[in-house]
Amino acid sequence: MEKVTMNVRGYLIISSILALTGSLVGCGGSSGGERPTATGGTVDTGGVLGSGGAIGTGGAAIGTGGTTVTPGTGGATATGGTTGPAALSCATPYSPAAPLLSDFSAGPSGWHSTAGKWGAIGNLTGSGFNYASTGSTMQWKIDAVAENFVLYGNVMAPGGYGGGGMSFDQCVNTSTYTGVQFTLGGTVAGCALKLQVQTYSQQATANGGGCVANCYGFPYKLLTTTTGPVVVEFAELGGGQPTTAAAIAAEMIGLQWQLESPAPVGDAGQPDCTGINLTIDDVSFVSN
Repeated sequence: MEKVTMNVRGYLIISSILALTGSLVGCGGSSGGERPTATGGTVDTGGVLGSGGAIGTGGAAIGTGGTTVTPGTGGATATGGTTGPAALSCATPYSPAAPLLSDFSAGPSGWHSTAGKWGAIGNLTGSGFNYASTGSTMQWKIDAVAENFVLYGNVMAPGGYGGGGMSFDQCVNTSTYTGVQFTLGGTVAGCALKLQVQTYSQQATANGGGCVANCYGFPYKLLTTTTGPVVVEFAELGGGQPTTAAAIAAEMIGLQWQLESPAPVGDAGQPDCTGINLTIDDVSFVSN
């Protein structure tokens, strides 16, 4: 769920949105992203498009995914709700029985469009969200044909960022799992890509977390590959809070992928990332 320097419970599934800067996860080098709760997602069945909401500087609370559906060409656009997420608790350990979080298919661990949730009932479930810096755009949708989670939009330089991911309905507190894995595809359009683990202690109370100041400093890892299978161990995460693998595993409330405008290219300056279309699939916890 760094700001990809990559917290929502995720941020409902239909199309939740978050924007973060500064020590959170601002692009250009900050660490934390927001954990907006589901902004009602978009199911691309020919298709359903989510209306993402942007998060302001420092992050703003995102509504829990709504249910209103407005007819659209070739499908419908689900609009997000306005109610903030319920407060989470990491005091009681919750470790998913099955490591697979979602394959975004029509199966048990996939995407449930009626409920606006990913994941299997009885295991961990959650919503989708997105966020972006001022001037940048980012949205998410579920591609029902390809069966994956898609982040798409533009990240504008200098220092722009945008992202989204999977907010959890429960705080994961586990000693069973040591990392996460997922499969990437599509294009990041030249942007740097980070995985961030949203942690309860760095998520703002307005978004269901326990942070009241200097929030969104989520642990992250800069990814060196943007296509194919990726495994990230909690021990590889840095730049945020908590700082140890065991402590991170005890307060996870979401995963997010953050795209940031790349480093300047000589005298040409810092380029924009236009036409981002990043696909994410087969998201799972792993044990070593």
